[in-house]
Amino acid sequence: MLDLPLFDTTEGSISEALDGLPGYTACVNDPPWSDLASSLPSPERVILAWDMNLDHLESLIEGEGDSEYVVGIGGGSALDTAKFISWKTGKPLVQIPTITSVDACFTKDAGIRVDGNVAYLGMVIPDTVVVDIDLIRSAPAHLNRAGIGDILSCQTGLFDWRLASDRGEGVAWDDGLAALGFELLAELDEYAEEVAVVSEEAVRRLVWAYRRIGAACLQASHSRFEEGSEHFLGYAYEFYTGDRQIHGELIAMCVVASASLQGEGQQKAAEIIARSRTRAHPADLGITRAAFDRSLLNLAGYVRRQDLDFSIIDLTPIDRQVADRLWEAVSALPRRPLDEDRTDEMRFTP
Repeated sequence: MLDLPLFDTTEGSISEALDGLPGYTACVNDPPWSDLASSLPSPERVILAWDMNLDHLESLIEGEGDSEYVVGIGGGSALDTAKFISWKTGKPLVQIPTITSVDACFTKDAGIRVDGNVAYLGMVIPDTVVVDIDLIRSAPAHLNRAGIGDILSCQTGLFDWRLASDRGEGVAWDDGLAALGFELLAELDEYAEEVAVVSEEAVRRLVWAYRRIGAACLQASHSRFEEGSEHFLGYAYEFYTGDRQIHGELIAMCVVASASLQGEGQQKAAEIIARSRTRAHPADLGITRAAFDRSLLNLAGYVRRQDLDFSIIDLTPIDRQVADRLWEAVSALPRRPLDEDRTDEMRFTP
């Protein structure tokens, strides 16, 4: 069992977390900021997080004043913007996720864009991560169900890591890290139905999984046990299309595609997606066949140019016939149009 240096995490309300905090810069997504701002201590500066390009993030540093803290409030873009500013300024960081669609609050580096490509920069550990269960559950249900993506990716990530390690490529296989990945997958299988109804248990277990993932990546200095060909396909899709998806939904779809390419685990991944009611069907995500094919057919070249880790992509040529098979796999996922979630969204509105 790994002895993980877990991130300091507190369960409580956002208002209690910010009450008495010295002057802070708030990096936010809106929603939910407009609904929250009037009930919270006023920040010295509010940054609406939307543009993750490096030049834009660098420009934010120039306007940073004398606030003592940086606080991320929202989803991945808000949390990563806060990390970037904290890293660049040396100010302490507080992270307050308002959805569970991504594990950004528990990762040390900021996911940004450089020339349209995903890049990870910086090294910053938050003073604390505040988990407001009621606030998270008040978000649209699909944004929280998307949280399975960065856990389900352990399935294809572990396959790719073993493949690489057996060929002497990249970092060596580690039984402890691999055991964590398999444990996270087994746990997700257990609580998939809780994710479907966005229960308190589901939120806690997703957060606990993210916390262990972030700690393990920090300790190991890599993320091979949970990032592989499925993330690479997601990165390529966003690069070639310029489209920005809900991260966990895109990755869930890409896990099924990569599992099909790997030749194992496709059905299991699809079952967990179905039982958790996670949106991953390409039509629900607005992903066209043409965009899917473009990403796949150019994937090997993209991986080489970006110097990404060795994976099934390096061993299996992807031609039109393979693209047909992978499209069939993702198109077999259950449809989850947003209209289906309207009753859930009303249910979780405070």
